[in-house]
Order: sequence, then structure tokens, then C-alpha cells
Amino acid sequence: MTLRLRLPSRIASQIAMLVIGAVALLQLLVAGSLFLLAPRPLHGPPELAPAAAVAKLVAAAPSGLRRQILDVANAADPAFRFSFAQGQPPSADVEQAHPVVRGLGRRLGPDFHVWAPASAIRGSEGAPDALMIALPGGQVLQVALAEGLLGAPPPRPFPIFIVATLALVTVNIGVLTIWASRGVTAPLARFATVAEEFSVDRDPAPLREEGPAEIRAAVRALNRMRDRIHSMFADRTQMLAAVSHDLRTPITRMRLRAEFIEEPGLKAQFTRDLSQMDAMVQGALFFLRDGDQKEPASPVDLPSLLQTIADTFGDMGRDVSYEGPRQAVAQGHARQLERAVVNLVENAVRHGAIVVIRLRQMRLPGDASALAIEVVDDGPGIAAADRQRLLKPFTRGDAARRQSDAEGFGLGLSIAQSIAAAHGGELTLHDYQPRGLLARITLPAGGPAA
Repeated sequence: MTLRLRLPSRIASQIAMLVIGAVALLQLLVAGSLFLLAPRPLHGPPELAPAAAVAKLVAAAPSGLRRQILDVANAADPAFRFSFAQGQPPSADVEQAHPVVRGLGRRLGPDFHVWAPASAIRGSEGAPDALMIALPGGQVLQVALAEGLLGAPPPRPFPIFIVATLALVTVNIGVLTIWASRGVTAPLARFATVAEEFSVDRDPAPLREEGPAEIRAAVRALNRMRDRIHSMFADRTQMLAAVSHDLRTPITRMRLRAEFIEEPGLKAQFTRDLSQMDAMVQGALFFLRDGDQKEPASPVDLPSLLQTIADTFGDMGRDVSYEGPRQAVAQGHARQLERAVVNLVENAVRHGAIVVIRLRQMRLPGDASALAIEVVDDGPGIAAADRQRLLKPFTRGDAARRQSDAEGFGLGLSIAQSIAAAHGGELTLHDYQPRGLLARITLPAGGPAA
């Protein structure tokens, strides 16, 4: 089993982790170097340095002066009490039993033997309060230590190096984190937001070129790409508008000429074909041009709008009804929402006999509220594999839903989807039980996207 290290997903977190790791590694290296190079007390506690000096002085002095040296030492330093005593050095293992004894023995040298009487050691871990030093001449010097002389060492002040290092690490991490969030991640977040919200229906201001050189280059490329796409879309719309305008004239002339056809059957065929051509041109123009809505959103009374649509189709002899609340307001564009629902109802009555328009509230993932406009028919439905494909422009369904499709051009669902997306929602197709299709437009409670 291979373990893979997963880095944080955000750049600021990765930079902060890199800085913390580098500073921690540097701190470990510095701490290890200081530990290896730090001086060590190889000669015992420094408090015993006066005792070692007196012992060496007594050992080097003549026998007649040794007593006088002890008197002077006792008067000079009350922390020690020197006197001559009787005794023999113990065995080597007992002599090396206490670290204080070993340290003083190293300080005095191999000619001296140091030990601590068993009665002078306070507890198993305590320091002795008296030491015995065997001088080279055979005399034994007893050193009584003042109480607390070899007790717990005084608290050492916190090293200024550690304080300065911790402060420097904190400042560096804070500064680098702020720089990462402001200088790197903020431009990237704005870049991603603008790229996600890019649409040919809106023409927002160009994104500011800021941040590192790579991000500025990506922003310039995005701005140029948006300009090219907007220019291409405007040229296409202008071209199709011109073609549509030019097509209206021959269609009108053909309508006038069809009126002079005496045979009723042939006249009806000409009229129907001309009506299909006019509907195709109008639908294409709405999809390419009229969807570019510029006016601001306003409150829309959805129940009244949906009931009006149902009554209109009912007046044409269709079985279309409305089910839902009597009061519900959404922010949007009434004309566009009406066009989207009408397209769905036209598609439903073309394939089914009974159509129901529903309005209900629902919950989105993340506990967000939304309004759902549902158009249900009892037709043959749409296969699950074809639903996303049919949302594309100029795409028509399978044979089951085209048996009576004499006037569809594959733009109704695409226009409805574009209108739903412009309002911050989406259009989805679902199966309806026991049979039929359910087309749902989901509108967020906050209205269209900014």
C-alpha cells in the first residue's frame, strides 16, 4: 500500500506550509549546532572551584603552613569549612558514585582522591554536604559545604536567541501568508471567478492585470480571448439579423403570391411551409439576439404569469392547467420567463394530451431555497441518454417524440435553458410516472446571478 502526501488545496496554505517547514528545519539545524558547540562543565559544578583551589594550595604548601592556610580560607569564604580529618579513600566504584565527586576529582587531577561520606549524602538524588579529599602527601582534607550551595541551580533566563528567533519566525510567516493571500491567491481567485462567470450575454469590464508575471500573462490572455469571443458573437448576430431581415422580404412576397393559388390543397402547403420558415427565423433570432437582456431584473408574479400561460393554451383547445400557490414573487425578466415556459408547454402539448404547469418551493444542496417551475406531460418521454443532447441548439429528439413534430426546429429547450441560466438557475429533464416528461426550471430565491 503506497501512502501519498496530500498537500492543501489552496496556494496560500501551501506557501505557509513551505515557509513553516523551511524555518523549522533551519531552527533545528541552528539548535543542533549550538548544542554540539556548547561548552560543557567537565570539571564539576563551578561552585566547587574555590574548594579545588584551596586543596591544591594546601597540597603544595609545607606541612607547617597548611593549618594557617585553612584558617585563612575559612575566614575568607563562609560557604566552605576546611579541616583535616582521618580516613582512607574508598574503592573506585564508590568513589565514582556521585557526579559532584567525579567533577571535583577531574578538576583536581589524578594525584587527588575525592569521595563523599555516606552520612553526608542527603537522599538518593541529593548533593553531598561534605567532601573528603586525599592529598598527595597522605593527609585527608575535609570540606564542609554550606547549605544550599549545591542545590537546584537557579533558573536560567530564557535565551534571547530563542525569543528573537520565535519573533522572526512569527513575523515572517505572517508577512508571507498575507503576501500569498493578497499577492498570489487574490488575483487567482478573481481570475477564476471572472472565467467562471464569462458569458457572451454580458460584457463586463476587463480584469485588472495584477499579481505575479505569470498571473498577469494569464489575465491578458483571458481579456484578449473574451474580446475575440464577444467580437465573433456580435458579428454572427449581426450577420444573422441581416439575413433574417433579407429573408422577410421574399417570405412576404411568397405569401402574397400564395394567395393567388387557386387549388386549396397546394395553397395550404405553401402557407404552412412559409409559416415554418418564418417561425424558424424568429426562433433563431431570439436565441442569438433577444436573449441578450440588458434591462435590470424586476419582481415577477410567477403564479399570475403561469396561470396566464395555461389559460392561453386552454383557449386554443389544449388541456393545460396550473397547480401551485397563488402568491410567489421572483426577481427576473417576465418576458424571458414567459418565453421559456411557453417553449416548454409547446413542446409538451406537441407530444402529450394533458399538460400541467406546477410551481413549488424546493431545497437545493447546501440548504438553499429555490423556486421550481415544472411542466409535466403524459407523452412518450425522453430517454435518459438523450436529455443533455436535446438541450443543445438545433437538436431534435428520437422518433417517438417526433411522430407529430411538424413545426419543431430544436430551439425550444435551448432557449429555455439559456433563459434559466441567465436567471441563475438551470433547466433539467426528468421522467414522470407513470409516463411522460417533467421539465423543471429551477430559479434561486436570490434572483438572477450578478
